[in-house]
Amino acid sequence: MRAAGPIEAERSLQPAFRKTIFFSHLMLLGLIGLFAWWLDGQPDQLSLGPRKVALRFEPLHFDQAGFAPFRLAGAWRLTADDPRFGGVSALALDEAGLVAVTDAGGVIRFARPTGRLSTAVIRDVPTGPGRPGFKRHRDIEALVLDPSGRGWWAAFENHNQLWLYDRDFSRALGHIDFGRRRWPRNKGIEAMLAEPGGFLLLPEAGTQVIRLRAGRMRASPLGNPVGRLSEAVRLSDGRVAVLARTASFRGFRNALVPLLPGDHLGRPIALSLGPFDNGEALAAEPIAGGTRLWLMTDDNFSWPMRTLLVALDLPSAPRSQLKPN
Repeated sequence: MRAAGPIEAERSLQPAFRKTIFFSHLMLLGLIGLFAWWLDGQPDQLSLGPRKVALRFEPLHFDQAGFAPFRLAGAWRLTADDPRFGGVSALALDEAGLVAVTDAGGVIRFARPTGRLSTAVIRDVPTGPGRPGFKRHRDIEALVLDPSGRGWWAAFENHNQLWLYDRDFSRALGHIDFGRRRWPRNKGIEAMLAEPGGFLLLPEAGTQVIRLRAGRMRASPLGNPVGRLSEAVRLSDGRVAVLARTASFRGFRNALVPLLPGDHLGRPIALSLGPFDNGEALAAEPIAGGTRLWLMTDDNFSWPMRTLLVALDLPSAPRSQLKPN
């Protein structure tokens, strides 16, 4: 009978032991949460100042049939020795060439490809929403020239703001704030077009069109949604083409879609890029007989994704298939 003594003593200690384990786990979770909070408050990128770097163009070969009715005028993989090169999220053109911006607040200027080697000038935007040094505060997703010629309008996701910079991205001239709660995180403005008296804006979800006139915003539903939207351009004949993408276990599927009168999307035209090629940026320029589209992909600063530049030529209407159904 005396042997039961130690067993009873052990049973009496079990509740205290369980409480000790519980509070130890609770303290560990608290320490993990505290470390995550501290880590989230640390800058995750450095400002390196303007740099001129070598830009390499590696020609790629895609099947022409995978881009019909466009004519594939060229395709290249772009690389450069600067940690800010990548993450391309919007593209535009000016008199000097191509202007790409990144989802880390970088600005990359370079000429149209004429060979395998060129140069690019890379810099960071001088200021923007939130604290500097944080990628999430410098996530630019759309870029357009100011209709009045003052410089560039850039759309920042997460903060839901438009910022106006001078032509050299050396200083900010003003900004428009839509409010942090206007769109969910990472679902803000992805495409922006200048229109008379304001802008046409497309959020990433691809379900609405925003028109901004004289500081007032009007939203309307976007008919026939086709997936997430990433860019839009106006063709030389006035039509609007939207870059859309879907993602699955098979990879990315990219397409160009006409934006029709009445804010409806037309029939998608598939762009047969690679499964890890995420189309994010698009610019248009007039050429003889039509429009040349310059498309860039976002490498997400990680392998196996790539930064591609693809040139696609589209004849003017009515010969083009990029028209209403």
